[in-house]
Amino acid sequence: MTEDEENPRDERTALLDEHNDGLESKEPRSGLPRVLNFFWGGIYAPDASTYDPIEILLNTEDPEERDRLTEKWKDTRLNELSFVGVVAALLAGVLTSTGSWPDILPNGRQSPWPVRTSWYCGIILSLFSLLTAADQTVRLYRISSHRDGHQNLRRLLAKSDGGRKVGKLRPSMGQLYTWQMPVMFLTTATICMIVGMFLHVWSATRHLHEDWWSADSKVALTFTIVALISIVMFFAGQVTLYAPGVSND
Repeated sequence: MTEDEENPRDERTALLDEHNDGLESKEPRSGLPRVLNFFWGGIYAPDASTYDPIEILLNTEDPEERDRLTEKWKDTRLNELSFVGVVAALLAGVLTSTGSWPDILPNGRQSPWPVRTSWYCGIILSLFSLLTAADQTVRLYRISSHRDGHQNLRRLLAKSDGGRKVGKLRPSMGQLYTWQMPVMFLTTATICMIVGMFLHVWSATRHLHEDWWSADSKVALTFTIVALISIVMFFAGQVTLYAPGVSND
């Protein structure tokens, strides 16, 4: 038995090994880039977990393996779009119900315009998250129904000019951001809702002068403490999940 027959996966894994070597050389070595990586990738803008699978499926030489990776990417994307669509619909429902929330302002006055603006922006963003998720789901199903669906999908994901880097096809950055749009809309809508809640609870304390430690102030302070603790824990978890590991070299 020849050496090539003993290692039938060598050709299929060569691209992955070369790709991983490139990633190791790009890993940040200081703490600050690890923290800032969260703000750029993963939960908002595309990161390596979005770019790498597309680059690998575009450059896999074995046709069967290339089609398998394309099908896997499509199924994973459909599952993500389904999840984002459900969450966006729930968030839109919560935001549209803010008009019936208890009024904490004195004398039943209307909430300040920044509060209503934040919530209205959250509603439109969550609706567009739902719309883009539905649109991309339909497009994926229609592309996949074609006889050459896998090939057409790869052609869509690759750079339109066929640009190559070191002999490899590169994913289109426009496509990366397009497929990330439902998550970007959803994340921004969530931020708008959180900002609106902060403004809502603190707007009730603007009329206080001498009697600052009132029930409204207690509500605002308690809400702020719980919210800040939650935000810190969330950011700590995101840095752990999305920051790349530091090379041991």
